[in-house]
Order: sequence, then C-alpha cells, then structure tokens
Amino acid sequence: MNFDLHNHSHFSDGKHSPEFVLNRARQNGVSHLALTDHDCIEGNLELRRLGIPPDIQLISGVEISTVWNNTEIHVVGLCIDPAHPGLQLFLKNQQKKRWLRIQKMQLAMEKNGIGGLTTFLENCGCVSPGRSHVAEFLIRQGKARSHKKAFKSLARNGRYFAAPQWCEIPDAIAHITEAGGLAVLAHPHRYPLSNGKLKRLIQEFKQFGGAAMEVSYSNVSNEVRNLLGTLCMDTELYASIGSDFHDANAKWMDIGRLQALPEMCIKNAIWLHPRWHL
Repeated sequence: MNFDLHNHSHFSDGKHSPEFVLNRARQNGVSHLALTDHDCIEGNLELRRLGIPPDIQLISGVEISTVWNNTEIHVVGLCIDPAHPGLQLFLKNQQKKRWLRIQKMQLAMEKNGIGGLTTFLENCGCVSPGRSHVAEFLIRQGKARSHKKAFKSLARNGRYFAAPQWCEIPDAIAHITEAGGLAVLAHPHRYPLSNGKLKRLIQEFKQFGGAAMEVSYSNVSNEVRNLLGTLCMDTELYASIGSDFHDANAKWMDIGRLQALPEMCIKNAIWLHPRWHL
C-alpha cells in the first residue's frame, strides 16, 4: 500500500484540479489518497461527484489553519464527513477570515497604486485564498520578481502584511472530531520553533485531543524523520504521512514520492487507528 494523506488542489493553494490530483496519484501508484485543501472541502465533494476509480481509496480530508503561541500551525483532518453541518459552518467562517485578510492586503496595495487583487482571486477558482495567491498576483503585476520576494512583502513587517485571525488548535480538533475525523498535526518541523517549543506543541496537541502527527513528508531528512518518529512515539500519537503536494512542476513534492514511515512508527500508523475508516 502507498499512502499519501496530505495534498492540495486549486480550491485552496494548489495549482491543479482535484481530478488532476487524483489522476497523478494513480499514475504514481498511490493506493490511499487524501485531498486536504486549506479550510475547505469543495475538492473532496467534486471528486465524489466525478466518481472514484476502484484502484484507489479516497480519504476525505481538510487542512485547518490555527494559531498557537503566536505561531500559525496547521491541523489536518482525515476521515471527516464532508457533509457534517458543524464542520461546513466552521470552514465557511474560516474562509470569511481569509477573504477579510485579503481585503486588508488589497487596501494596502491600493495605497501603493496596485489594484485588482480580489478580481484576480475571484477568477482563479479558489474558495480559500491565501498568501501564495497574493504572491502570484504581485508577480503577474510585475511588482515582484519571485515568490520569495513577494512573500517578503506579505510577511510580518512587510508593506502588505495583514495579520491572520485563525482559530485555536482545540477548536479545530473539536470540529474535526465531531465530523468523525482524526486530527493530525501537519509538518511539525516546518514551524519556526525551537526543539523545546516543538516538543511542547506536540504534547499539547495530544492533550487537546489530537490523534496523530505527520512524521514523513516532502523535504524531510532521515535525521528529522527519525526525530519526529521518536517524538511521535514518546507522545503516544499515531504517525501520518503526506507529500503536501501543490504543483506537478515541484518534483521534490510529488504525490506518493516520499519516504515510508520510520520502522519505529509502523505499529502506530494512522490507518491502524481504531477510528480509521474509508
């Protein structure tokens, strides 16, 4: 079996349609795929309308933006019921927060003579916009030479910065759990945290009701993967795996092309969780 439990489509900040993501996963030999767009489940609903081929299992998922200790932390929800009314309402509120943030960025840009951001976003098919979309807009407007340069102007102290208003981690976990899902701490080592704070985040995530953490994902060295595996086992969380796929041109983050879970985590793989279901 080949699991990839973290992927994105154009409904959030991915470059491709949900159908493309599904077909790419099949081409790369993925047997179990989760589409986990940021704060939205429209991609999952589209895939189910299209129909899922028998050679691949689709796990309904989402990735929720939260805040912890003044740091943005992402929580993946797997095995959720996309039709759960409480979860749908919660995600709509998350999307409203995203659009309000975009509007603040647009006001800052208009003061510098740059208009058209919201029109650009409304035409790109995204329901859950983020800074990557704004960065692309700045590049197309000739106001930034690269995504790195564009993000610098969108980061804290940047001229177009707007602070996010995300929910707290326990709120995200509660809504995932109420929708029948399992809450997973996404890509733990990517956050700007010391080893001590990372350990505390993982411990508190478990205390808040989190079920698992990602241990293997794109661009993780063997050293980091083994460290995460140890933290996962020490905290008695289940271990998850996902490429965080966004763009087929980014070969280093391709669907299903990532290292397996460390041997120490095999017995605690998330698909062995008692509440795992397809």
